[in-house]
Amino acid sequence: MKNMRKKIGTITIIIIWFSIFSGAIYSQEKTVDELYFQGVDKIENHQQFKEALPYFQQIIKLDPKNADAHYQMGKIYRNIGQIDQAMAYYENAIALRPDYSSAYYELGLLYIELGKKSEAMNSFKQAIKSNPDFSRAHYGLGLVYNELERYDDSIIAFEQALIIEPSDPQAYYGLGITYEKIGKYQESINVLEKAVSYQPDYGKAFYHLGMNYKELNMLQEAVENLEKAANYLKDSSDAIYYSIGMIYKNMEKKEIDAINYFKKATIANPQYIDAYFYIGWLNNSLGQYDKTIAAYQEVIKLDPNYTYIYYNLGWAYGELERYEEAAENFKLAVAQNQGDADAYYGLGWANSQMEKYDEAKESLIKAIQLQPDYIYAHYSLGMIYLIEKDRNAALDEYKILKDLDENTANRLFDMIYQ
Repeated sequence: MKNMRKKIGTITIIIIWFSIFSGAIYSQEKTVDELYFQGVDKIENHQQFKEALPYFQQIIKLDPKNADAHYQMGKIYRNIGQIDQAMAYYENAIALRPDYSSAYYELGLLYIELGKKSEAMNSFKQAIKSNPDFSRAHYGLGLVYNELERYDDSIIAFEQALIIEPSDPQAYYGLGITYEKIGKYQESINVLEKAVSYQPDYGKAFYHLGMNYKELNMLQEAVENLEKAANYLKDSSDAIYYSIGMIYKNMEKKEIDAINYFKKATIANPQYIDAYFYIGWLNNSLGQYDKTIAAYQEVIKLDPNYTYIYYNLGWAYGELERYEEAAENFKLAVAQNQGDADAYYGLGWANSQMEKYDEAKESLIKAIQLQPDYIYAHYSLGMIYLIEKDRNAALDEYKILKDLDENTANRLFDMIYQ
């Protein structure tokens, strides 16, 4: 009896120990699960990547072979810009689970960001090998083929993604920009329309729709889609408004519309120098010279070395008969580019309007030295010689003009012998 009681006691101790050990294992597993879902919640629902980091670090401490935790660590480091560490954790996840298709996919995206196209292609192919129905991997492969200019392969990959997931707006977008690159603008429009039907706020798709319609000269449709793009892509709205302005700039009698969109570009981005330039250029064509001058002065504030800005400003002052200011700007144009015959001609013209004939002649002769067939410079020089009553010098300019432009030569001849 004594021995029996001893055995029963031993069995009881073993049962109690096993229960405690089993409970500890269960408790540890539960803790890992809780940590994992709390970490994922911070990543997926709150975009709190740094805050999620300790959860997965603790999981790996408890279970170093937890492939999912290594995968989530990779996502965290990728999103906080620590690419090397992200790559290391994705590779850890793959080492622990060789068929981890999502890790291969994320690794492929990293390689795209690093410009490693061949490595990206291999990663996406591995993801597809592990999971042939992984639509995002087919999409990623399409992106790589697009970067490699293997457009036929790119189209096949995007189409495969859409067979698996027919309502994927990104795959339609990828297919659309591929068609755009090979000049199939209508095909691009067709699939991009699908993209925005599934994602009505898809700003990039609207932008490319607009540019494709522009290529087909369907300008109203182009503007409508670019307007939507600007609405959704706030950070790029300045460039999009500029693109709309350029569309109107190249249309007849649409100068006001073009100016308005260039103004929108400058409101979105007060540093948008090219938009200010075209505001000035278009106002000049409308005879709104004060507005031209104001816009060109904005250009100069932003970039005093902007190409031809002083030359254009000189002519705007000239149109207002503000010849002194015109001459000052033509001088700046000459200083900006001493090989520009037009700038010397403008300076000569402005000085002639102020009856500073010696200075005018000097500039016109320099323009002719730079460009011997400069018709207007020869004519203006001939007219100055006439004013100075130097008919022989004026006749010399007439003889040169006869070989360059007979109509202009005859005008000068009539002035000589009137």
